[in-house]
Amino acid sequence: MTELMTTELSQRLDLFPRLRSAARGITLPLYAKPTGIVNKSGLEYDPVTDADIKAEQKLRTLIRAHFPEDSITGEELEDMKGHNAFTWTLDPIDGTRAFIAGVPVWSTLIALSQNGQPALGMVDLPALNTSYMGAAHHNSEKRAWVETDKTAITPLKSAPCPVLKNAIIACTEPLAMFNAGEFAAYNMIRRGTRFSRLGLDALGYGLLAQGRINIVIESSLKPCDVRALIPVVEGAGGVMTNWHGGSCVNGGQVVAVSDPALLPELYTYLGRAMMP
Repeated sequence: MTELMTTELSQRLDLFPRLRSAARGITLPLYAKPTGIVNKSGLEYDPVTDADIKAEQKLRTLIRAHFPEDSITGEELEDMKGHNAFTWTLDPIDGTRAFIAGVPVWSTLIALSQNGQPALGMVDLPALNTSYMGAAHHNSEKRAWVETDKTAITPLKSAPCPVLKNAIIACTEPLAMFNAGEFAAYNMIRRGTRFSRLGLDALGYGLLAQGRINIVIESSLKPCDVRALIPVVEGAGGVMTNWHGGSCVNGGQVVAVSDPALLPELYTYLGRAMMP
């Protein structure tokens, strides 16, 4: 039997709707006409926009106002060191390329970790008016749900799929995020599945929690890309690890499955790719 969520976690979960509303108030207007687009990298195209910066600033202001002792780390701004066991991890716009291109799968990712382990997570897709939420603290109830408006809240349950040939697999951009060895491992798995879907960004993990997709395999991810996803996937009954079965809390090579029975076969292929 799982324990009820602690008061400290419950209080922070109560802040998520306000954070979502504040971020949407900035990102949705700028999605219609993005401004301040800058390439952060001199090598591969890694864009940031005004929406990224302004939304993260707003989220940090709200968190500091309510929980000034918590730490905050984010995609765009410097880390803020707190004085307790709680850390917020922010990605104001995950899928900035989609945001710029007018593809509505971009999201705002907000995670709360306790003692380094993600406990609460939100994947909010403002352009789709959809939020995937998860609570998966090791000492608390594990659950996930999707919100499509203020009244429609639906529990999430990942789908059983113990056989690879029956699985639907997703990856945002194999040619961009994998090196040659990683791509070979991914492609071997992809050929053995039912079919694949690309270009979903964090929505792919939400659909896995929703029981629509069975596998997501990606690489080159940052901590802010994954920490909000873990409570959603695991709260729905799925599993999310690195390619060798360890923690993916710091990003890198990531695999998520709707059914843990898929992992032994996947690790056989993924283990052939070198660690980055």
